[in-house]
Amino acid sequence: MKLSYLHFLYCSLFIILIIPACKSDSKSVQSEDNPTVELNDQDALAVNLNGEKLSQWKDPDSVWALRKKYIDNMRSAYLGKIEDPKSYLAFARAYSEGGRIENAIDILTKGIKKFPEIPDFYTYRGENFLRSRQLTECVDDFWKAGQKMEKSTQSPGLIGMLGEDSVANMSLAYRNYLMMGLGFFCINDLSSADKFFEVCGDFSTNSDLWARSYYWQYACYPRSGRTKDAEDILKNLNDEMQILPISKPYLDALKYYKGSIQESELVDPEFKPSNSEEANPWLIKMYAVGVKNLLTNHKDKAISIFQKITASGYWNTLPALAAEAELFNLSGKKYIAPEKIELNNNQKKK
Repeated sequence: MKLSYLHFLYCSLFIILIIPACKSDSKSVQSEDNPTVELNDQDALAVNLNGEKLSQWKDPDSVWALRKKYIDNMRSAYLGKIEDPKSYLAFARAYSEGGRIENAIDILTKGIKKFPEIPDFYTYRGENFLRSRQLTECVDDFWKAGQKMEKSTQSPGLIGMLGEDSVANMSLAYRNYLMMGLGFFCINDLSSADKFFEVCGDFSTNSDLWARSYYWQYACYPRSGRTKDAEDILKNLNDEMQILPISKPYLDALKYYKGSIQESELVDPEFKPSNSEEANPWLIKMYAVGVKNLLTNHKDKAISIFQKITASGYWNTLPALAAEAELFNLSGKKYIAPEKIELNNNQKKK
């Protein structure tokens, strides 16, 4: 898929993006210039699609202490380099890693006002909107990021990637379209979601990224009328694909879809992760089990699996977000934008 096709895709999907009127930047969450305003520990970090509070997920106290120190360090760097876009991005990332989503959005909104042509700000604000279940806003930001990076190829962005995404050599463009696909997925627009998961293939430079792309494409294709494309993914899947250990859960999930391994070999549904390191691979594989049960008309089991995922508390992860969206859409509910938090006085507003 060439970038010219991507431009065509933007145009063909424009009507989708404006159906729920997107809010302008002027209505985004604002705070005072002082970046020290934060939510208290007991406050909700976000809300789910049902409007229920989401708070700190399970990780050792030492890990949360490091996250707090990371925020403090990035605040100091931000105040020392107020004219550097990287300082805004790094400070927002620290907030996001610590679950302080509204704080991250606030810093990124300031960055957008100061550096409106840098796509990184829109991608990362869109990601934080997505994680805080502000779906209209997230799609709007990913759209803007895509327009501003249309000539970009494989750049990891101004501040690069963290952790597994860095190891997998993920580009900013890949991240943007992956998250955009999730945004459409959450509003149950699977035919648009699968197209943006497919766009990730344009920016897949190794087997690790291809495995992730196929994982999300397969979750959409059979339900968006692209049964043959779903079959082709599994038909062409190389069970011996050379990937890094961080990507093995994605490959194992695809092998499970294909029937090369059984559910009992893939994951233990009764396992209860106690930290993020344990949770990530478990969530990836559990979500695959839920999807396969939906596709084979075992709806009750699929719902049970999705409920186990959401009950784990790791709401900041993509498989947990997808499982939450599955439950929400299966229930027939309609998305309502969540309340926002005004950071300068901790008051909620619509």
